[in-house]
Amino acid sequence: MSFNFVATRRQTILTVVLSLITLTTLGADMNRLSDYQWKNRLILVQAANENGGEIETLKSARAAVDDRDIVWFVNTGSDVVSNQKPLSGSLESDVKTLLEESRSDARVLLIGKDGGIKSRESSLDLGAIFRRIDAMPMRIREMRTN
Repeated sequence: MSFNFVATRRQTILTVVLSLITLTTLGADMNRLSDYQWKNRLILVQAANENGGEIETLKSARAAVDDRDIVWFVNTGSDVVSNQKPLSGSLESDVKTLLEESRSDARVLLIGKDGGIKSRESSLDLGAIFRRIDAMPMRIREMRTN
């Protein structure tokens, strides 16, 4: 009887510890672009200004964005807007730095789950981005399993 009590108690403690670890991990802030690797695809946009329409375009495609595990960031010059909240200063810095280091005509970057830049474009064309993502081997596997 005491053996069952000890085993049950250990199992309960283990379950509580694992639950706390899971909750802590799920609530962890994403502080760098590299934190998204293998979890999300990224779209980084350098907007001409806050009223360029890119933010509204991305917000209006929420279902398609979510389906493809996309996190997007729009640098308006004065701020970085995203579908993730809140953004750390180091994450904002990563976004701005990567956009600045990109070719001068590239205002839109698509980064795959592997962390590699998959495309550099001069304007935001979500249809083309979605087609490019949907042709990726990892995405094809995701669509088959869903």
